[in-house]
Amino acid sequence: MKRIAKISWAIVAATFCVDDVRATGYFGPSVYLDEGGKNVDASPEFYWELEVKRLSREFHPAEKLVVPKKKETQADEDIRAIRNQDTAEADLKDFADALQAGEIKPPDPAKATQQHEAMRALIAQTNSPATATLPDEFSSEFSDYHRGAFAYRRGQEHWDEARKAWQELLNRPQQDRHYRTVWATFMLGKLALKLGDPMAVQWFQRTRELARAGFADSLGMAADSYGWEGRSEWKQEHPAKAAALFLTQLALGDESAVVSLKALIPDREPVEGMLNYGAEPEETSKWDNQQKREQEQKEVSKLKEAAQDPLLQRLVTVHILATAASVYSYEGESNNSAAKRGARWLAVIKEANLGQVGDAEYLGWAAYTNGDYKGAAHWLELSKGDTPAAWWLRAKLQRRAGKLADAAKSMANAWQTVRDNAAYTGWVAPPPSIEDEYGTYSERGSWAFEQSASGDLGGLRLARGDFVQALDILIKGKLWEDAAYVAERVLTANELKNYVDRQSDASTASVEKDEIAKLQYLLGRRLVREDRYAEAGPYLRRPYDTILEKYVKALKDGADNKLSKVERARALFTAAWLARYDGMELMGTEGAPDAFAESGNFEMPDLAQQRRSGVYQQVRYEKNGEQKTTNVPLVLKPSKQELQRLAMNKINPNARFHYRLIAGALAIKAAALLPDDSEELADVVNCAGLWVKDRDEKTGNRYFQIIEQRCRKTQIGRAAIAKHWFVDQKASWSQAQQEAYEAMHKELNLNTSPPE
Repeated sequence: MKRIAKISWAIVAATFCVDDVRATGYFGPSVYLDEGGKNVDASPEFYWELEVKRLSREFHPAEKLVVPKKKETQADEDIRAIRNQDTAEADLKDFADALQAGEIKPPDPAKATQQHEAMRALIAQTNSPATATLPDEFSSEFSDYHRGAFAYRRGQEHWDEARKAWQELLNRPQQDRHYRTVWATFMLGKLALKLGDPMAVQWFQRTRELARAGFADSLGMAADSYGWEGRSEWKQEHPAKAAALFLTQLALGDESAVVSLKALIPDREPVEGMLNYGAEPEETSKWDNQQKREQEQKEVSKLKEAAQDPLLQRLVTVHILATAASVYSYEGESNNSAAKRGARWLAVIKEANLGQVGDAEYLGWAAYTNGDYKGAAHWLELSKGDTPAAWWLRAKLQRRAGKLADAAKSMANAWQTVRDNAAYTGWVAPPPSIEDEYGTYSERGSWAFEQSASGDLGGLRLARGDFVQALDILIKGKLWEDAAYVAERVLTANELKNYVDRQSDASTASVEKDEIAKLQYLLGRRLVREDRYAEAGPYLRRPYDTILEKYVKALKDGADNKLSKVERARALFTAAWLARYDGMELMGTEGAPDAFAESGNFEMPDLAQQRRSGVYQQVRYEKNGEQKTTNVPLVLKPSKQELQRLAMNKINPNARFHYRLIAGALAIKAAALLPDDSEELADVVNCAGLWVKDRDEKTGNRYFQIIEQRCRKTQIGRAAIAKHWFVDQKASWSQAQQEAYEAMHKELNLNTSPPE
């Protein structure tokens, strides 16, 4: 069921991305503080799975869940085959235990065992068209159960036979049915459920009573019975009873209850490709206005019933939050169904005039998501006020009121719990042996719950000028791109170095090793950009520390007046070549402009530019497909101190792949040392031009003028002048550099493909 939900959500997410395309063509989300930091002002993305797990901690069943055990030959999704195999193994083991304990006494134990195994094999192969007859089997509680299971598998026309067989089992004296009493009772419940018989509820309750009384429950049917009983109550339209049963099922560790609980929620928007427990999108799309009004009235009636039950009330609220869109997602759209749904629910709650409302802060979040900040404050006041959700909502409202210090303090209280899903939900269950590769997923979104909390707190720290603390929160919250912005554009190099060194020391570390390794490399590249080469080496990723040594030596030789001009020019061209082709790894920025975090494949949002200018570009697509770009003021405004640091830590030159412009400038320094109309001069200047022409056209034009003025008599110069631009040609120096570069990379076990 999760597989279906996850796949369909991928389709939904792809649809929404159209509304979130940046001017650069970059698809997000990746940077939480992008778009003016509006996420810090918006409602976080609530997760249905986390919220129902949080609610399930109030239930404390005595039963223990028995988790199916996947065999090596079984796929994760083949749950039926896994359970069938587990049932067969438990059946054989129970029979062997009964023989050994003397609970059953066949005249020929070996033959009885063979008969038992044959019967179990037959049951496994049986389906509706099966015509096989029952083989002989030693009469016992096991044979009674087998007769019922065989008839059950043959289909509905044989279910009465199944019921009679299991009833006969239960009519045996208690001492003769220790092993199959729970099994038979449970199956009678499932049979009643399939037939729509309300007695199913009593059978499942009886299953638990018998297990507690000491009858064997080798498959954990007592634990399973909560979910099946919940299904029966749901089919009888008793959602409140079903809710408690499904949450108990979840408290046992059975995550299938996460999906079952959705069936209890009224006024749900059907989603194509998902299990909707109601009318499908294809059907609702054909309804006329009258049908839509009638359906809405039915759903409102169900909402009113839910509002009267404390548990259903809380479930409806968190489902609305988990499926709600951000207040920013539909700006200008008055027919937002998610917003209307939230408003309907809040109106129903208000009309119910309840004396006490559980989890009032979550109703506050529903109001906040709809842009009703006064209503949010009202519900927050009615809440206990000390839950993580309450602290978080308080922080949002305080920030909107301009109380940054108070907001940061409140958000810190929320973050301490929200950053850890287990702490937030209080839900602890044994790890499933059947892996779910899709894991926890959002109903609508993009940011994990702990990421939203970390982004909000980190953003508040940033706005207040608590820069080191902002970095710490963002990196711990798995918001790498945001942390990188603070690390390379806001902190001083020394502040960053102190933080990295402290986190690299096991005795003072509080950040995961992988994150610190990335931060070390970011620091190394930043130190290179600031010409602090001696300090940079230890922080660079191997073997780029070795390449840095070659780069630094080339720079020193290029500046050494004791060497000839040609030797100095060759050294500078070596440095230029390394800057061009290893520049990303030596000095590339993690975020904009170079986007090392994306391996340079995509442009990244330029937070520094946004925060310096005070606006961000919002790109929207109208219904006619026309693109509309507007400048929108920042939500999270920078402090004066942050702006000063952005000016101090600016990237020079501030252009995409800025190291190519550095390479070009080094090549031009080399050219200044070479004689006019030499092939070496033309080769060096042409390379410089090829490197910068797509980054900075003005610089490219200036370099081309050098070819026109100083290289007219060279082979490359004549070709370039004829083309009126740089040419894809190599001469001796560039060829030698390429060969040396490839040899060095081969020696260092790096990619040796020819440079572009």
